[in-house]
Amino acid sequence: MPVDVFVVKGADAAQNAYEAMSRVFDEDASQLSILLKVNSGFKGKPATGLCTHPEAVRGLVRFFKEKHVKKLYVGDSSIVGTDTIEALKSVGIWQVCEEEGVECLNLDDSGIQERDIPDPVMVERLKLSRLAFEVDRVVSVPVMKTHMYAGASLSIKNMKGCLYQRDKTRLHRIFKPLPENARGKCLDYGIMDLAKICYADYALVDGTIAMEGFGPSGGTPVEMDLAVASKSPVAADIVSLRLMGMEPGDAPHIDLVRENKGLDENDIRVFPEDYLKWAKRFVRAGEQDLGLHYPQFSTLDRGACSACHAAVLQFFRYHHADFPDKGHITIACGSDLKEEELRAAAAEGEVVLVGNCTARFRDSYPFCKGCPPVPSQIKRTIEGGKTYDD
Repeated sequence: MPVDVFVVKGADAAQNAYEAMSRVFDEDASQLSILLKVNSGFKGKPATGLCTHPEAVRGLVRFFKEKHVKKLYVGDSSIVGTDTIEALKSVGIWQVCEEEGVECLNLDDSGIQERDIPDPVMVERLKLSRLAFEVDRVVSVPVMKTHMYAGASLSIKNMKGCLYQRDKTRLHRIFKPLPENARGKCLDYGIMDLAKICYADYALVDGTIAMEGFGPSGGTPVEMDLAVASKSPVAADIVSLRLMGMEPGDAPHIDLVRENKGLDENDIRVFPEDYLKWAKRFVRAGEQDLGLHYPQFSTLDRGACSACHAAVLQFFRYHHADFPDKGHITIACGSDLKEEELRAAAAEGEVVLVGNCTARFRDSYPFCKGCPPVPSQIKRTIEGGKTYDD
C-alpha cells in the first residue's frame, strides 16, 4: 500500500510546516486532542539545529488552530539534568506558544504510564509520560540532525522524549546479546522496542536549520529550509535520511522500525518527485572521529546517557586546547564502567571520571560530579588532577 511523504522548501519555516502538514492531515480536528511532541532536549539558542525551530512550531500551531482543534498541546521532556521548561524557553518554543495561546508543558508533569513491550528484544517494560497516551493524536516534530550513537535523530527517535524522567537513560545502558545477524547496536533495538508502544500518528521533520557532525548537541548547523511530513513517521525518516545524503544502514534503528512496521521502501511515494535536488550530504558523527579532532583525549563510555554525552562534547568544544602541558587524557563516563578498563586507560595517561554514575571509582581517579556535569567543572577537575564535588 503506497505511503505518501511530502517535502516542502521555502524561506518561511512557519509556512513550510503549515503547508507540509496540510498535505497529510485530513481528519476532523475539532473532535481531537493533539500533542505536538517537539524536540527541546537541550538548552541553547533558537534556530541552531539543536532543537525544533520555533517558527516551524508556529506553523503547526496555526494550522491546527485553523482546523478548530479540540485541544492542542506542545511539549517535550528534556535530557536528564536539563530543566524542560527552561529548555523550551531558551530555544524559543515557549514564547511561540504564549503568543499563539496554546499550552506548552513538560511531559513528565502529566504523570507516569507504564507499558509492556510486545515481543521485546532489549527492554520488556518502559515508563512513559502519560499525556502521550491520553491525547487522540501525536505529531512528532523533530529537528533533522545526525546523532553520535544512533546515526540520525528524526521522528522515531524523537519519541524517546516521551520516556519518563530517568527511564530515558535505559536505552543507552543496554548491554545484552544482540540478535543473530544483528543490523545495529543494542540502542537501535531498544529504540525499535520503544516504537512498538510509542509511535506517532504523524511526523513533521523540521529541516529549517538542521545539524550535521557531532549531533545531537555538538554538531554544526546546516541550512536546509525544508519540512518533511507524512502519516508514517518511519517513511518521513527514510526520506529525511535521503535528504541528508545517508542510507538506511547509517541509522539502523530506522530500518529496524521499518521492518517491524511492515513497510516496504518501494511503497514510499515522495512529492515532489524531484525532491532530491534539495539534498545535501551531511557529515556523519562517525566521520568526525573525536580522536582526529581532539588527539589529546580519548573517551571511555559505558552506558552514559545523552546528558553526559552533551556535557563531554561541550567540554571538548570549549576547553580542548586548555591543557598544553598535560599528556593523554581519558574522559570516562557511564554507569557500566569496569575497573579493568579504567586501569588499562590509566596505563596510557590520565583518567578523569565524569558524572555521578562513575562515583564508585572516585577513590582511585579524579572525579567530576554532576548529572550532568558542567563542562567548566570538568576542566577544573583536569587542571587540579583531583576530585571536585563541592
